[in-house]
Amino acid sequence: MGKMPTSKTGIWTKNKKRGFTLIELVVVIMILGMIAALIFPRIGAFQAGEMKRTARRFTILIQQMTTDAASARERYRLYFNLDSDEYWMILVSETIREEDKKIFLREKPIGIRKRLPEGMTFEDVITKQQGKVTQGEVFSEFYPIGIEPLTIHLKEKDEVWTLIANPLTGRVRISDKYIEERRNF
Repeated sequence: MGKMPTSKTGIWTKNKKRGFTLIELVVVIMILGMIAALIFPRIGAFQAGEMKRTARRFTILIQQMTTDAASARERYRLYFNLDSDEYWMILVSETIREEDKKIFLREKPIGIRKRLPEGMTFEDVITKQQGKVTQGEVFSEFYPIGIEPLTIHLKEKDEVWTLIANPLTGRVRISDKYIEERRNF
């Protein structure tokens, strides 16, 4: 009598082909489909979440600069570089030269330049002094009595959000679509 085939565990095994049945494959594909249905909507939410966080950061920054300008009775500027997607704050001080009564502006940086999150850009920035700017540098003025009208359009892929700052209060209205603010400058 010949020796029976055994596995490493000592249990008798038959020689049979290894593989998956059609039912097993269908079950695995259904499970992967359910997992994908749960994960993919969340990935989109993460992207919208980043846009929302950035809009909130700008809201807080604009309100803080408005408050600082009023309480310190100083003039500030919020600069935007639309080519590098950076922004930074400046304290502006005026000096009058007595001999010829010329006014000189000195700019002192406050903090460091910050960059928008990866994949996000400035679509455009609209100010009273410079109008609608789509490239290069633009700034918005913050005075002790309020700020100049300011609209910021942030873009990520096909999504554009609008931030509109109230000139008197510095409060920011946020919209998840492009709004071209029409003002009588």
